Amino acid sequence: MQRSEGKMTFFSAGWLRQLWAGQFSFGDTFFVGMFGPAFVFVPVGVVVAGFFVAAVPGRMEAAIAVMTVLYALYFSATLPAVIKTGMAAKSVGGWRWFGILLAVAATAALWWSAYKFTVAL
Repeated sequence: MQRSEGKMTFFSAGWLRQLWAGQFSFGDTFFVGMFGPAFVFVPVGVVVAGFFVAAVPGRMEAAIAVMTVLYALYFSATLPAVIKTGMAAKSVGGWRWFGILLAVAATAALWWSAYKFTVAL
């Protein structure tokens, strides 16, 4: 991972370029790059959706649909790097296949959810 004055620089433009180019280890790409943002995105998404509902009552579905599409786009951008680094990570054994399958399934589930939310609008 990239270091700047002893601190990790997550989600900067350079970090995202390196992530999406598959330049980190499989563990960093999978856990930090793909699933790490959920610890920020989900709570922030709930707060943003709450503000949206306060401003436009009765339209919670639209707010959730937009947030789901944004997260699905991020997963879709990160998935090729997870596959690339997973295929190269021979030392982790069968766990790499589990990680790749989980990443593919999570991306597909997000797009399915986005579809269901937008159809319901």
